[in-house]
Amino acid sequence: MNGKEKENLTERFHEAVRDGRIRAFFQPIIRSLTQQMMGVEALARWFEPDGSIIPPNEFIPSMEQSGLIFELDQEILRQTCALYDDFRQRGTPLACLSVNLSRHDFVHKDLFDRVCAVLEQYSVPHKAIKLEITESLMLEDTEAFERTFERFREAGFFVWLDDFGSGYSSLNVLQNYRFDVIKFDMLFLRKLSVRGQEMLASLIGMAKTLGIHTLTEGVETEEQRQFLVAAGCEAQQGYFYSRPLSKEALLDQLDGKPDFLEKPEDEEYWDEIGRLNFVNPNPLNEFSARRKNGLNREYFAGAYDSSIALVECSEKEFRYIYATDGYKERLRELGFSSVEGLENALSNQRSHQFQVIRKLVLDALQRGTVQTVEYAHDEIYYRLSALFVARKEGRAMIVMNLNTFDSDREVQLAKEMLNESTALFTTYELVVMFYPERRKAKRIYTANNMPEYDREASFDLSLSKFCEAEVDPVDQERYLRFLDFDTMGERIRESSKLFIQGIYRMRLGREESNWYTARVTEIPSKGEKVFILTIQNVQGKLNRMIDIAVQEHPEFL
Repeated sequence: MNGKEKENLTERFHEAVRDGRIRAFFQPIIRSLTQQMMGVEALARWFEPDGSIIPPNEFIPSMEQSGLIFELDQEILRQTCALYDDFRQRGTPLACLSVNLSRHDFVHKDLFDRVCAVLEQYSVPHKAIKLEITESLMLEDTEAFERTFERFREAGFFVWLDDFGSGYSSLNVLQNYRFDVIKFDMLFLRKLSVRGQEMLASLIGMAKTLGIHTLTEGVETEEQRQFLVAAGCEAQQGYFYSRPLSKEALLDQLDGKPDFLEKPEDEEYWDEIGRLNFVNPNPLNEFSARRKNGLNREYFAGAYDSSIALVECSEKEFRYIYATDGYKERLRELGFSSVEGLENALSNQRSHQFQVIRKLVLDALQRGTVQTVEYAHDEIYYRLSALFVARKEGRAMIVMNLNTFDSDREVQLAKEMLNESTALFTTYELVVMFYPERRKAKRIYTANNMPEYDREASFDLSLSKFCEAEVDPVDQERYLRFLDFDTMGERIRESSKLFIQGIYRMRLGREESNWYTARVTEIPSKGEKVFILTIQNVQGKLNRMIDIAVQEHPEFL
């Protein structure tokens, strides 16, 4: 476009606004996990009287050079607020509408007041309008920009960093300014090479570590969509989903698919879930620590493990929202061809899978920390961890981490016992195998989130550390006498019940002590002595009765 054509556009701008030929078109923003429309981005379109369109890359530079970009952005903001009002009157409020602010807008000292005035005209809450700004803005008049930036933040506006990675990238921007969303440039997806995937996945992980939500634009293929879901990118935008639509076309589309629009009351729920880092080496602990301590948290080292799933729980069912390929592979090892197969098994509320997971989920919901259960089933040894992520009325989201591994030779007999009795999963809090001749212990099952004491350097150290951490001080000496393996066999033979049993105050991963029964049984085995320890919680009124009995008759113990 030559100089004369640019000058012609400038002269015709106000006429085009007056005639309604400068129009906001709206491109849907899609929630990756739900595939629902969580919002729209407003984009300027200029129509000629004959219906043809002037490309944005032609008229936007002209508006910037002439200083009219500020008026253009204000007009698009006005039409965006009018769209919000239309949705509100239809009874389907739209919680997220993003508008772009040019670097030239920040030259105007009254930018903040003008934006607020437009929102007030249409009674639009500040949090509904997301302001998209590019990195280049922060590389010019930093002081003036920072003042306006902070005014918007303090007034409740959400500010998005647009076109991250487009060529102006500076990590100092993320260090100096607080953004709600990083919007990755479409250039990242043009050639989705392995290196490009790793880089984008790492940037998404970095953003989540900083507490910033993520959105990628330019999505055009199913392959790109799937990659972004797997990488944990929360939102997507591009021609794969929809081109920018006129207001009328957008409303028609939603009339045809009423469930396509995310409800405003679900926004906070899914935003919290979106903070989970799918590519972190230990996503459950990382998420739990960040939520507890903010950004001042430890980094968790370890090998990358993508075996996680998001499970939405209600009173009567478990429903998988998303599962990584690693998680699905482990399900296949356990005999389930798909997550739907496990859902079907869980629909039988008497199944041992349902009982195990139900207890794990309830503990995760009540305690708010990572909960772990270990057990064996069909020749496979499990470790399943769960963490509560978010809650809304009638529903809660749990993230689960599943590990499976072959059993060692010495615990094969214990596995067979566990497989024979589904009651074990809902009866005992802890099951441990002891091999005193080899001075070795092996935890088989736990319903609590406890350290693996059996991995200590020595048998005696394992016993000592467990006793110190999990047994109430008043019962520690008595518990160690109970687990004296030098006399264990003789005491069991003298018992008419073929086992010995005691009652002790323990914590087992909880903050307060409770009464537990500990039972040791000798297992028939060739060549060596093998004992199994089971620990069971004393329930309800019996717990209080034991307290009273011990207070009045200490000799009871």
